[in-house]
Amino acid sequence: MLDILSKFKKSTINETNNTQTGEIAQYKKVLHFLSSVLLYSILTILGIILLMFIAYFVDQRIGMSKGENRSPLFGAYIIISNSMVPHINVNDAVVTMRVSEKNIKVNDVITFISKEIETRGTPITHRVVGIVYDDNNNKKILGYRTKGDHNNANDFAIIKPNEVLGKVYLRIPFVGYVRNFLIKPIGWILIVVLPCLIMIFNDSFKLFKTINNKKKEEK
Repeated sequence: MLDILSKFKKSTINETNNTQTGEIAQYKKVLHFLSSVLLYSILTILGIILLMFIAYFVDQRIGMSKGENRSPLFGAYIIISNSMVPHINVNDAVVTMRVSEKNIKVNDVITFISKEIETRGTPITHRVVGIVYDDNNNKKILGYRTKGDHNNANDFAIIKPNEVLGKVYLRIPFVGYVRNFLIKPIGWILIVVLPCLIMIFNDSFKLFKTINNKKKEEK
């Protein structure tokens, strides 16, 4: 009877240990998967940024060789005001591309250098509500009238074509929150450093385990 109870206890303990080991292994798999996805996502974003930087550099070199003062081919800006709500919210990011003045139409959203007193010299993203043509040449564009979707009135200044940084082609929600978190030390550690350490530890553990198993087989 005692032998049966002893065997039963050992069996129960083994089952418990196996269950716990399985749960730990499953947890490690999930953690490794999440850290891998996060790391590869970061690497993909960095790769896209690198490609955009190369395109920007090549484009600027071409412009300099032709004696042209070009705005960047691509641009990315974090929205910090509610002037374009609900179309674009605070902490959204917009991606712009330089286009010719003829490719900017009414209702397009553009990013330009502000000439308003409060925001002079800073990039502003507003909607084109009108196009101003030369009275003597109705094909020559003198500038654009702009307005924030959330604002009650048009912007005071007319935006000249050479003051336009680009036309908005993409809106990415919440990027500003991510950026604000990443620029903090704790954010950088949690989002970048910690996943890298987890992957290194996991791969090192697998390598160590493989080496030990080979040593046992050799014995």
